[in-house]
Amino acid sequence: MKKPVPLRKVTYDTWEDALEASLVWKRAAGLADRTLKDYRYHISRFFTKFPGSWMDPSLDENLYRYLGENMAPVTFNIRKLYLKGFMTWLVDQGVMDHNPLTGLKTRHAEPRIVRIPADILQKLIHLPNPNTYAGLRDKALIMLQLDTGIRPGEALALLPADFNASATEIRIRPEVSKTGKARALILSRTCTQAISRVLAVRPLEWEDAPIFCTEEGRSLRVAAWGNRLRDVYSKKLDFHITPYDLRHAHALMFLRNNGNVFALQREMGHSDLDMTKRYLALSEDDLREAHAKASPLNSLLGNVPRKRLRSVKDKVNR
Repeated sequence: MKKPVPLRKVTYDTWEDALEASLVWKRAAGLADRTLKDYRYHISRFFTKFPGSWMDPSLDENLYRYLGENMAPVTFNIRKLYLKGFMTWLVDQGVMDHNPLTGLKTRHAEPRIVRIPADILQKLIHLPNPNTYAGLRDKALIMLQLDTGIRPGEALALLPADFNASATEIRIRPEVSKTGKARALILSRTCTQAISRVLAVRPLEWEDAPIFCTEEGRSLRVAAWGNRLRDVYSKKLDFHITPYDLRHAHALMFLRNNGNVFALQREMGHSDLDMTKRYLALSEDDLREAHAKASPLNSLLGNVPRKRLRSVKDKVNR
């Protein structure tokens, strides 16, 4: 009986070669382009900071040093997610015999959800200059985020073919969706008109450019959109607003307006209800505050002196 031939152990001379191979595999597994881009960024960032770590005994220790830096819980969780995913792939391929990050727990991170006053949002919508392309684009993008709660990265990846003005909807392709699943978002009439105006003024050669592109017809990055909100509009409002704040504003106002939480989950593209419930909790806090201010009983009774309350309590306890 012939002895089984042992499989050749996969080896990669550099971490760059291993990363490229892992991205090919992950793309075949259906991961979105945005996720693949994040993998490339975080893996490259680690090995750039610790260049001698590849296939070196120092790898484990350097990973722990990197994740042990002073950082917010959300930053830690993101770094760990991509590094652990890469290490898991290396183990599966036989490149490594163990995953150094196995057992490292995720840190609890409270989401940063900013409640923007309605009057600030109203002013923001009217700030962009509609006589310029950038202003027309910004106004439509602000309206889209407030109308649908779309993620900034998803919005900036939208193509003209994803927009259906007659059906008043926009489609998020699976390759640009954070969850890798396509979804359709219903648009208000005013938002539909704003996007149509942006597309109407674009040169014909921009046919394949993203809907919300730069003045040169190139892709607009999330960071650049954030800088524009900060430098052009937040300063005028004297209120700091980020692209994700607009998404949060949509979720909170949707629930305040008696929107269905399950509909919000589908609209926001949440994989489960956990994140949606955080918005629900905040909207309930708003209700408590509103009730405390507007309760008919409180207004009828007025402010009861605290001294009298204490004296009654003392008598009851006796």
